[in-house]
Amino acid sequence: MPFIMLLKQMLPGLLPLFVFIIADEIWGTRIGLYVAVIFGVTELILTRIKDGKYDRFIIFDTIFLVLLGLISILLENDIFFKLKPAVIELILCIILAVSAFSPANLILAMSHRYMKNMQMTVTEAGINGIKRMLRIILIILSLHTILTVYSAFFMSNEAWLFISGGLLYIIFALMFAGQFLYYKIKKL
Repeated sequence: MPFIMLLKQMLPGLLPLFVFIIADEIWGTRIGLYVAVIFGVTELILTRIKDGKYDRFIIFDTIFLVLLGLISILLENDIFFKLKPAVIELILCIILAVSAFSPANLILAMSHRYMKNMQMTVTEAGINGIKRMLRIILIILSLHTILTVYSAFFMSNEAWLFISGGLLYIIFALMFAGQFLYYKIKKL
């Protein structure tokens, strides 16, 4: 499923956030931001060396990381850096909303890019099922985005890190496990 691939694509973007929290605890916010930005750029370079090409999502994510990191450094306020996951999720929410509520299914179009060698035949019932799932994901991701923004402003760095990163993966793991069980029980 292309959404799972998109989550895997988002994981490298979360690593600089973990690095920031650790560096912030050791050396303070300013050095933490520098370390996170340098880590993000290094990650982009290593991905290029490993894969032999740049992935557009990782390029976008790294540029965004550097921009918000530099803004946070210049303004001496880490809130811009902390809002990065929420802004990325907001963009994903827009893509999901367009895909779920309009004839233009951007998620399905993106899946062709990542699954080039797979033949996919999607029926009308299949498209309706995909749109229903996208609506559920949109609701979950929208609520998570709001929670991420709240945690960036009003919670500790550790709570923000858990909410903006790990919590999303836990929620989707539970959602997919629940769906798996639902279809297994339905077959009985």
